[in-house]
Amino acid sequence: QVNNIIVEEFDHVGGIIRGLNDASYMAAISRAALEDMIEEKFPILDKVRAIHSSKNIPITLSMGFAVYDESLKNQGERARSCLDLSLGRGGDQVTVYDGEQMRFFGGKTSSQEKGTRVRARVVSQGIRELIQHAGNILIMGHEREDYDSIGGAIGVSVFGRIDQKPVKIIVSSQTNAIERLSDVLPRDPLIQEMIISPEEAESLVDENTLVFVVDVHRPDMVAAPKVLEKANLVVVIDHHRRASNFIEEPSITYLEPASSSTCELVTELIQYYDENVRLSEVEASALYAGIVVDTKNFAVQTGSRTFDAASYLRRSGANLDVVRQLFMESFDSIKLQSDIMSQAERIGPFAYASCPPGIPNASVVCARIADLLITIDGVEASFVTYYRPDDSIGVSARSQGKVNVQVIMEMLGGGGHRTVAGAKIEGMTEVAAKTAIINAAKEAVRSEESSEKEK
Repeated sequence: QVNNIIVEEFDHVGGIIRGLNDASYMAAISRAALEDMIEEKFPILDKVRAIHSSKNIPITLSMGFAVYDESLKNQGERARSCLDLSLGRGGDQVTVYDGEQMRFFGGKTSSQEKGTRVRARVVSQGIRELIQHAGNILIMGHEREDYDSIGGAIGVSVFGRIDQKPVKIIVSSQTNAIERLSDVLPRDPLIQEMIISPEEAESLVDENTLVFVVDVHRPDMVAAPKVLEKANLVVVIDHHRRASNFIEEPSITYLEPASSSTCELVTELIQYYDENVRLSEVEASALYAGIVVDTKNFAVQTGSRTFDAASYLRRSGANLDVVRQLFMESFDSIKLQSDIMSQAERIGPFAYASCPPGIPNASVVCARIADLLITIDGVEASFVTYYRPDDSIGVSARSQGKVNVQVIMEMLGGGGHRTVAGAKIEGMTEVAAKTAIINAAKEAVRSEESSEKEK
């Protein structure tokens, strides 16, 4: 059935297509045919998705297109890269490279959790080989680190501890997550000594330095971009859907969009790294906190492997009392959230609110408000804007699952997951940003509804 649909689709537009194996094809079409497909937003994706296997599992199709004035060899390599990008973003979508930019279509289904941990074991073994040959290890997440980023970094430091390698964790100056961890979790001098600034890290990079990047894969979003530029060996561990700008030529990439959090991925890797590994209370609690924050207390983006990882961390000594304290809020914070919530608007199936300028930790406050708005009956997606230090506008977006906020945020230059996403909007007023957000949300809903009707 899949083969018939694919062959008929490309035959209809006057193209040629040949099967490479049971699951892969190579095709050539005219630019005009590609433009027609783009205008119709690739209905072939919906046709293939409507087919179900014997186990009632939906089948998805992913494609990569390249069209620009270079050699056929370069076009073929670029098309293959586009296909890898589509698959890295969770599949069920098309990536088109037109010589200037990447464009994405589809991506309407949620990523399916993989039942096997074979890849985790293989990646863990590959990481150990790199670490054993490395001189020192640097670990960093994204700027303005959250608990998943910090927890993942602390978890990766376990690898270096086991093989007795010098390890440092790079932390940007724009976060309060590490301060809360230091205040609430039991004092651990080893972890305190590992934390350094991006400026300190630059002098530690040499040809034998192994750099781990966790909870992010875009080079412009890491805590220490200059360290990344100087590093020869890089390992990327992330759970976000792949963006068009990816860290160049990492030694190992472990990207699992179906996973709940980076801390879940790191926890699995730890279990396969060494059979005698023992986590400290701080390490186990930091990893557990990362899973809790990204799953909203195990309410979203969870699978059986999420609970397996959490169970392992509890057995390893994760302290739930101190983790709970990490998420306690002050009276003033709750009052501020209530004031902003009282000004929120209901726009059809969407809820919108804005945070006034000058609010400390505005990104954290707005993320919590977005989480609260999505719990309102009848609200399918929530959007909360705030002013960033560079005068751009940040957006926190949440969804119940029916509306794909990741696609909406990508329209605005951001990204994330189907249910949790964000964006940075530059060159717009708050009013203009609100209009752009709502228009993008309505367009995404219309596209989803039209696809359902075609089925």
